[in-house]
Amino acid sequence: MAQTISDFSEAALMALFPTVKGRENAATYLVDQVVDAELHRRGTPDKVSGAFHALALNQGSLLREEYDLSTHGHSDGWVIGALLVDPRELILVNQRLGFAAGDAVLRALVDAMKSQCPKAKVVRTHGDGFAILHGPTSDSKVSLTQIPALKEELVAAVKRAVPAGSHDATVEMSFTLGALELTVVDPPNWQILGPLVWAECERALMILRRRNVPELIERRVVLDGRLPELPTNF
Repeated sequence: MAQTISDFSEAALMALFPTVKGRENAATYLVDQVVDAELHRRGTPDKVSGAFHALALNQGSLLREEYDLSTHGHSDGWVIGALLVDPRELILVNQRLGFAAGDAVLRALVDAMKSQCPKAKVVRTHGDGFAILHGPTSDSKVSLTQIPALKEELVAAVKRAVPAGSHDATVEMSFTLGALELTVVDPPNWQILGPLVWAECERALMILRRRNVPELIERRVVLDGRLPELPTNF
């Protein structure tokens, strides 16, 4: 028996995403997109790159364990580090070799990041941008000393991923690389950390792009989530 959705659900989907009107099997396509988005929020890796989707960070529970393991043991704030990676000319691979080759390069880059930082969480923060998150579960801190080895592995990954004889298509590829150490003082709960970490990673990446040199950016955000002690004589 053919599977269908209700007329109400189909109309609601079309109203939410009007740009797909006229597309064949538009309602089914949108249902698949909604399911994919929910899976990403729950931590299913991005199918193309193999990294966690940004939705897992800014809408999901990716940092819940990091919060639970650290917030009660550090009086000076919750700390997370991120190695930031942006392959700036990846679009050249798509243009010259096609999107399949571009996807292969993305996957190879993420595999390289995981190889260099096996316990960290690799998040695809935007189209071609990545953050390698070092929280309490990674048992490591970020440092600029990690950048040279990471860059070497990224360059090698690109060369392995592109088809033989096509290395000229990636000659111009370069990387924006750097590190962020973020301290959040008194976060009220784990839900607030994901969007904050995502925003700070994007902010730091913009700074790194402008300066065009790897550096460690330190940020401290003070919140007021901790409840003050009640007076004993109330």
